[in-house]
Amino acid sequence: MTEKYHSVNSQWPANLPPLSDQEALAGAKRLFRKATGKAFKGKWKIATGNRYTWPRRGVFYVNPRRTGDLRHFQPGWPDLVHFISHWAMHVLHPTWKSHCSAHLSLEKELTEYVIAQGWLEGKLKAQPKAVVPAIDRRYANVTAGIARWTTKLKRAKTALAKLERKRRYYERKKGAA
Repeated sequence: MTEKYHSVNSQWPANLPPLSDQEALAGAKRLFRKATGKAFKGKWKIATGNRYTWPRRGVFYVNPRRTGDLRHFQPGWPDLVHFISHWAMHVLHPTWKSHCSAHLSLEKELTEYVIAQGWLEGKLKAQPKAVVPAIDRRYANVTAGIARWTTKLKRAKTALAKLERKRRYYERKKGAA
């Protein structure tokens, strides 16, 4: 099997960066959609230990650091792409054999996609959020609270003015009767 997948495995660079959980989930979702043309109908979760990247009972488990049988697969992106391509082939062609030439073509296509998209350079990593100092956050909350209460005060004054007009109206009617 190793010789068969040489055209795929030779595309991966020698030193692959480690794959984070967030990158693995984002990449797996996009790879599945790329391979099948539709999204997976279920939840996505991170798996740990020696568990395969594979769906079970409506949950697609993604393991970015599988450490099992390393004779054929490198942990990280190659392993992830291999198992996503297997499941995509199962979805697209349930009766075909698992390591047919179509699977090889799909895995090669997904490997080229990962490399071309720049995912190995970290393009899927979440951008760090800007940290707003606590004093600025609290000041913004106070300002927003003042604006809310000012609006409520205006609405209350308007409602009281309307009720005051109605009271005068009914007092006139009551006095005339």
